[in-house]
Amino acid sequence: MRKIEAVSITTENFAPYGYIGNMTEPGDAYGLGKAPCVFHRDMVLAPMASTAPVAFGSLKLDPRPMVIEDVEYHSSAVEIMMPLDEDVVMVAGPANDDRVEPALLKAFVVPAGTLVAFRAGVWHGAPFPLHQSATVLICLPERTYLTDTKKYLLAAGDKTTIEL
Repeated sequence: MRKIEAVSITTENFAPYGYIGNMTEPGDAYGLGKAPCVFHRDMVLAPMASTAPVAFGSLKLDPRPMVIEDVEYHSSAVEIMMPLDEDVVMVAGPANDDRVEPALLKAFVVPAGTLVAFRAGVWHGAPFPLHQSATVLICLPERTYLTDTKKYLLAAGDKTTIEL
């Protein structure tokens, strides 16, 4: 079985796959107003090609072995994920011509409160909670899971163990 190491996510190392922003700790992100109410605007952009309404949902995750067994992508939709209550490991692979390339998959440790926007076409899958059950906010154009999702089960030799 293949193995990859999960690395801490940064704007730079995730750039090939999309965009990130720590929503709960915006740091020096531009803010409008002063305490007690400061609005940090435009921290992550996620251009949606679809005319469908943007839909928000939640993904409930229980701890499980950190083995990548399947991946998916959306041809025209950006997918947004944000772990709400637990750090998670997310997987990403470069967009290509509908070929799964397990050797190119990367794993990222994503702190709770960090919004991750996967570019259209980027391979990804359900995150892995780091320590305990987690809730992940999901944002996609309405019904993308039925109209624009290509999911692939990996062959036994392509399954990949994530190491921390």
